[in-house]
Amino acid sequence: MKKKISVLLAAAMVLGLAGCAGSGQKAAETPAATEAKQEEAKKEESAKAEEKPEEKKEAIVLKWGDAAVEGTAEYEANEKFIELVEQYTDGQVKIEYYPAGQLGADGDVVQACMANTLELAKCSTANLSEFTHILDFCDFPGMFRDTDHVYEVLGSDLRDELAMQVYSEIGCYPVTFDVDGGAARWLFNSKRDVKVPEDAYNLKIRTTGSDIEIALYGEWGIGATPMAWQELYTGMEQGSVDGVYAGPVPAFTNNFTEVAKHATVLTLSFGPSVRLMSGQAVEQLGGVDGELFQAVMKASRESEQIKREMNEKEVAEVADKMREQGVSVYEPTAEESVKWLESSRGIVPQFIGEGKTISQDLYDKVQAVGQ
Repeated sequence: MKKKISVLLAAAMVLGLAGCAGSGQKAAETPAATEAKQEEAKKEESAKAEEKPEEKKEAIVLKWGDAAVEGTAEYEANEKFIELVEQYTDGQVKIEYYPAGQLGADGDVVQACMANTLELAKCSTANLSEFTHILDFCDFPGMFRDTDHVYEVLGSDLRDELAMQVYSEIGCYPVTFDVDGGAARWLFNSKRDVKVPEDAYNLKIRTTGSDIEIALYGEWGIGATPMAWQELYTGMEQGSVDGVYAGPVPAFTNNFTEVAKHATVLTLSFGPSVRLMSGQAVEQLGGVDGELFQAVMKASRESEQIKREMNEKEVAEVADKMREQGVSVYEPTAEESVKWLESSRGIVPQFIGEGKTISQDLYDKVQAVGQ
C-alpha cells in the first residue's frame, strides 16, 4: 500500500512540474514563423502610410498684365485661357489676371516680364519692336493676303521657330499669338472722310513707335504721334491726336469711335499680338519641354481658336454698330484700294532684304504658307 502511495505522489509531482513549465515558458518560434510576422508588420506600416493624405504642393501663381477690357471677345477668351490652364495642370498653375492696363502699357509689362517681376505680358507685335525686331514682319503692310493667311502663318511650323528666336533674344517666350480684333487695321480720324492716301495728309495719327508704322505714315503724309493706348481716348478728345490706325473691334470696344467719327476700311496691316512668359516662369514650369509648360501651351492654342471664333462674329457686326453710332464708315473701291497698296510699297526697300529688318528668306517663307 505504501508503495502505491509513493508512486502516486511521484506522478503528481511530475505533472505539477510539467504544468509549471507550460505556463511560465513559451515554445521557441521557428525561423519561418518569425519571418512571416515581420512581413505582416511591414504590410501594416505600409497600409498606415497609404492612409496618410499626401501633402499638396503649393500652386505656381503667374501674374498677367493685359490691356483687354471687360465685355469684349478678347477678355472672354482670356478668361477661358485662365480656366484651361488650371484644368490642364490639375490646379498646379493658377493665373492672377490684371486687365485694362492695370499694370501699365505694353512696353511697361514687357519690361517687367524681361526683368522677371511679372510672369505674363500681352503685347502687340508693333510695340514689341522696341525690344526685338523678330516679329516686325507681322506689321508690314501687304505681308498677309487676308485674315486667314495671318492665322495660317501664326499656326505653322514657323511659329515655333520664331518663338525660340524671341526667347533667345529677350528671355521671354511667346506662348500665344493672336490677331487683335480679328481683322486688318482701319484708319480712324476725327476730321474727315479719307478715301485715298492723299486725303490723310497732315492728320496726326497715334503710333506705337514701330519704325515700319512711322515709315508707312510718312508715305501717306500722316504725322506720327506717339501715345499710349490707355491715353488715346483723352488724346483724341482733346485734339492732341486726330485718330488711330487700329483693328475695328478694339477701336469700337474702347469707345474711340465716340470721338473719331470717320473710319476707312483697309486690308493692308494686321495687328497681331503675343502673350509673353518670363524666362523665370518658363523654368518654374519645367522648361519649354516641361509637362506643365506644355499644358499651358495647350491651353494657349485652344484659347486662340476660341478668340478667333468670337472675333469673327464681332467683326461681322462692328461696321453696322459704328454706323448706328453715327460713324462714317468708308470702304474704298477696288481702284482706291490699289492706291493704298501701291503707296505702302514705297517702304519695301527700307525693310525687306538681306541685312534688313525682314530677311528675304522670312518674307518668302511667309508668302509660301497656304499656297
